[in-house]
Amino acid sequence: MLGMGFNMFGKDKNAIMYTHLIVKVRKFESQSPYFYLETTIADEKKATEVTEKLNEIATLQKEKGWQEQFYNVALTL
Repeated sequence: MLGMGFNMFGKDKNAIMYTHLIVKVRKFESQSPYFYLETTIADEKKATEVTEKLNEIATLQKEKGWQEQFYNVALTL
């Protein structure tokens, strides 16, 4: 999954690669949160936009007792 959007096996073995993990965090009332890897996106701008949209949708689709939020986490390889 981490290779989505770019070539991990190029000619330059010392190249720095970037990707963004979209992480979903769910919590029921006062219990410990659950963390899920929602998707990976190579482009930083697109990852930010997707995270914002997912948070808007989570706000509209609230379930009783549940809190849900998405985070954009940069990963450098």
